[in-house]
Amino acid sequence: MKTTLTLFTRYFCKRVSQQALSVLLSLSLIGIPLPAQAEELSEYTLKALFLYNFATFTAWPNRSMDNFHLCIYGKDPFGQGIDSLMKSKKINERMIDIDRISDVTQLRQCQLVFISSSALANLDDVVDAIKDDPILTVADSPGASKQGVILNMNVKDEKVTFEANLTMARKAGLNLSSQLLRLATEIHQ
Repeated sequence: MKTTLTLFTRYFCKRVSQQALSVLLSLSLIGIPLPAQAEELSEYTLKALFLYNFATFTAWPNRSMDNFHLCIYGKDPFGQGIDSLMKSKKINERMIDIDRISDVTQLRQCQLVFISSSALANLDDVVDAIKDDPILTVADSPGASKQGVILNMNVKDEKVTFEANLTMARKAGLNLSSQLLRLATEIHQ
């Protein structure tokens, strides 16, 4: 499945502030047309950009780590594209490391964990393993936010949307920005 994002947004991703990028992505989410010459991006390229914005608009309690660890648990649907997208970006002035994880005991090193659909059978184990840690969990599977995932992406009418589980975010000690929450299609409290 292809999801559209404009050349304008892609060109300026490296040049505009994080807030401006968020506004551009927000406009595309709510259906406001962006400048012409749309280019097709894959669903998971767009979802990788969402992961970046989720991290940008989340506040973590202080943890002394040199880099920001974005982890993919289960089969990686992003491929090497996420590595190239994130190599020049920073979260809170920290470089982003992409870690592919297959063991739940390794998840505690992460600040953000994307739980792929191949790992959903272990979702309870994942949520239990990191329930007391400040880790932002993200998935893209129906009903995942009701099962304890903090942010769950969906595709509707060729647009990526997401729902938020504020109860789980608070338990993890994370603060999701009001700018981010305004874009959520559903908020579980």
